[in-house]
Amino acid sequence: MQKATAGRKSFNVDVINYTKSGTPYWVRIACDPLWDNNGQFKGCIAIETDITKEKRDADLISYNEEMLKSVINANNIGTWRLNLQSGELTINEKWAHLLGYKLHELMPTDRKTWENLTHPEDLAYCISELEKHSMGQVPAYEADIRMKHKNGEWVWINTRGQVLSSTEDGKTEWLIGTHFDINDRITAQRKSNEQSKQMHAIVESMQDGVVTISNKGVIRTFNRGAECIFEYGRDEAIGLDVNVLINTPNRDYLNKYISNYISRNTGNAIQRYHELDAINKYGTVFPIEIGMTQMPPLGDIDFVVIVRDITQRKKREDEIRQLAYYDPLTRLPNRRLLKDRLQQVIANCGRQSRYAALFFLDLDNFKNLNDSLGRTKGDLLLCQVAARLIESVRHGDTVSRLGGDEFVVLIEGLSSDRNEAAVQVEAAAGKINVQLTQKFDLDGSPYNGSASIGVTTFNSNDSSLEDLLKQADMALYKAKAADHSSVHFFDPQMQVVASLRAAMQQDLYEALRKNQFQLHYQKQIDQHEGLIGVEALLRWAHPTKGFISPAQFIPLAEETGLIVPIGEWVLREACQTLAQWASDPAKANLTIAVNISVVQFNKKDIVHTVLNALNASGAKPHNLKLEITESLLASDVENVKVKMLELQRHGVTFSIDDFGTGYSSLFYLKQLPLHQLKIDQSFVRDIINSPNDQAIAQAVITLAIAMHLNVIAEGVETEAQRAMLQDLGCGAYQGYLFGKPCALQDLFIETQERRS
Repeated sequence: MQKATAGRKSFNVDVINYTKSGTPYWVRIACDPLWDNNGQFKGCIAIETDITKEKRDADLISYNEEMLKSVINANNIGTWRLNLQSGELTINEKWAHLLGYKLHELMPTDRKTWENLTHPEDLAYCISELEKHSMGQVPAYEADIRMKHKNGEWVWINTRGQVLSSTEDGKTEWLIGTHFDINDRITAQRKSNEQSKQMHAIVESMQDGVVTISNKGVIRTFNRGAECIFEYGRDEAIGLDVNVLINTPNRDYLNKYISNYISRNTGNAIQRYHELDAINKYGTVFPIEIGMTQMPPLGDIDFVVIVRDITQRKKREDEIRQLAYYDPLTRLPNRRLLKDRLQQVIANCGRQSRYAALFFLDLDNFKNLNDSLGRTKGDLLLCQVAARLIESVRHGDTVSRLGGDEFVVLIEGLSSDRNEAAVQVEAAAGKINVQLTQKFDLDGSPYNGSASIGVTTFNSNDSSLEDLLKQADMALYKAKAADHSSVHFFDPQMQVVASLRAAMQQDLYEALRKNQFQLHYQKQIDQHEGLIGVEALLRWAHPTKGFISPAQFIPLAEETGLIVPIGEWVLREACQTLAQWASDPAKANLTIAVNISVVQFNKKDIVHTVLNALNASGAKPHNLKLEITESLLASDVENVKVKMLELQRHGVTFSIDDFGTGYSSLFYLKQLPLHQLKIDQSFVRDIINSPNDQAIAQAVITLAIAMHLNVIAEGVETEAQRAMLQDLGCGAYQGYLFGKPCALQDLFIETQERRS
């Protein structure tokens, strides 16, 4: 009041009054000050008005505004007010937040702010809808639009609005509206639509037929695959009973599943595929594979049926069945069918006590024929042999081809007397030999052939199928070791040998597991009698049989594959020895030669195995020398070369062991990273008295010199042999003259004694 009086102004003030009963109420007092002619303040004229209802209405409005604001914030709703006449735009914090902004980052805002953030393709539609609503053509403004997020991506926003006010001349002025984030919904919807399109495209591109039917068996959809299978057009098939696609005998099968579902609600219908006979539009019957399952409620579609035409598969199965039991080249029964028939013959022998015979045949020199005349002529010979074998036996007997040039003849119904049966078997073998030794005409090329035959006989069901096959194979092995056209019966003594062999194999496993192997070392000496290295030689100290010769167990180890883990053990032991020597200057430059078998070197991981042994021990790679045999070069030379080069790159050297006793091509030899050739002891043994051995040794030494390789001779037992080898140009030696193979702890004792 003082301020108003001082300023000679009127004023209003809202105050709370109380009734006599104490109830509060609001009044507004309007005061006008009074002044006399001299300008002196005389008092006020006051008018009091009850504004209780006005105050309550204002509080309600404020409450509703706060409540609306809370709802908007809780639901992440952006709000906007747009003046169509001035372009003024008011937005809330949520509007900015939906696009990744803080409100102040978008300020000041106007219509351009909204337009610049809206996708150009959607902006025109929005402006059009705004104009329609402002002109009263549509009751509200709404659109799903893409707006530019702060991170640069387009996000989907639902915008809605209504006219709030108009100008005096009737033009729309203010619009008020909201923004909702619908990006996830639109993305999911688009993904669903895309998946639906993809699924439709997949179904249409499937070679299998996809047919949907109602619970009454009426076809509702029919894809392109079904059109191709049944030769009905889609429009022709839809509305037909599905039974028109099924051949009459199988219709009950399909109807049964549908009726079971309808009557008992068994569900899932045909859960697995079943084979039925179908019938196409033109009455052709053909096999199909059908699977049917219940669909979730989808209009009047209750089942989806997957149909596959298996006509070609059935043909292939028939062909496979033929291939499964018959050799494709000769059309003879194969191993599988032979075993089946042999099992039947064994059973018959048990019932009748009559002898039967199993012949294993192997063509002599077949590999030479293939190499000289080619595989085509070889296949022709196999077919002609098959025909002659069939001619050699009775109608009920079996002729089979196991593969390669191996044939089997199974004869049953022989005499129950052992001796008579043996005579019958010899006669049958003789007949076979007569047939196979007659000249063959291989498409104009004459060929004289023969076969080795192994036979085993049996007259009870005590012998197992596998035992008989092994017996015949063992007899064949013995026949092949004799002259061509040989026939050998299985000798029970051969079984003893086989049993001993199996026992040794088991002992080898035990030896590896229980560390029964030892390494002995034999010195390698240069021409000045200086020790340059050793060769590591494997020894087996059997706990009950004593030392077993490597000649007995190495071939078996190679045949069974045990040579691989044994060889890895040898490498590890040799590398550990090298690592020990490295700390002794007198031994640091010595090499250890380790024999690597063909089986071991052909393993894919041989390089990794050697390097692991070196790395684990810390041995220097250039002190390790791997001895390989010439037979390794008869395999995949390129693969061998790659492995050798990789090991050489790490410092490992190579020596050809027993050079001159096996196969080697000088063309391949010159490509390999060799360091040394070793003259085999068979050429050293008689070198003093044999000009041939001298010539061979000289040739090896000359070749080594020409190829810049070192050369060493093994099996040197006398000073005369060493002297002659030295005269021929050989500068390194190994043999009993310098010491027998011995344990590591005895190696240098021998050297010291020899020097003494």
